[in-house]
Amino acid sequence: MEIIEDFICGKKALFSKNEDLLLNTYDFIAVVDGVSAKNGRLFDGVTGGRRAAEKVCEAIVVLDKKACAEKAVEKITQAVAELYEENEPKGAAAAGAIIFSRARNEIWSVGDCQCLINGELFSHEKEIDRINSDMRALVLEMAKREGKTQEELLQKDVGREFIMPVLENQHIFANKTGRFSYGVLNGTTVPDEHIIIHKVKAGDEIVLASDGYPYLKETLEESEKLLKEALINNPLCDGEYRSTKGKAEDNISFDDRTYIRFKV
Repeated sequence: MEIIEDFICGKKALFSKNEDLLLNTYDFIAVVDGVSAKNGRLFDGVTGGRRAAEKVCEAIVVLDKKACAEKAVEKITQAVAELYEENEPKGAAAAGAIIFSRARNEIWSVGDCQCLINGELFSHEKEIDRINSDMRALVLEMAKREGKTQEELLQKDVGREFIMPVLENQHIFANKTGRFSYGVLNGTTVPDEHIIIHKVKAGDEIVLASDGYPYLKETLEESEKLLKEALINNPLCDGEYRSTKGKAEDNISFDDRTYIRFKV
């Protein structure tokens, strides 16, 4: 196992606001992406996304190195569930994760963290996010045709305002099955269909990353270069690359981002 390069950076200048975490133990490598809560609830003064990401990492550290993906996700889910008081509805603290198991030579994904395996991209994009991103882009395009400037739309994102009711309620589909459903580590059981497994072998070159990179490439330098270009050319994230949000005025990027490249 050879770690080639790694990097983590928050979307805000203050690192404590970062909801991404990077974990590298003898048995596992993981990128964990805390989900920014829409309800603003805090857990001991910390955002639900950050606390969920911390719980995920704590669970991975003590995992049986021979655990299968399903058992690992079960243990991680139990750890996140510990954030809630008895009989309290779960879901306010959530994270996605992509994990490499050294013992099994497998990559496990729950959520929309992404990876490259020998240059082949697996984005794990959620259908509901793609739909929301397209709808936001449509609303922003309508606003532009009515005379709104990019600067005005960065200050008042009417596209995000339009999709916000869906964003606030899409948890209805979390860890369910069927169309629009998606997997997330939020303390509720993750159906097997939302646990994505990729087999790898000795000699493979792997990149694990959060979804903070619009264009994930085989080197950190190239990924960062394309991110910087996107921040300049498409800060609204409504062009070739589309998202449910653009670059907020007080942020340094679209989202928290984490990158690790290694050879099996």
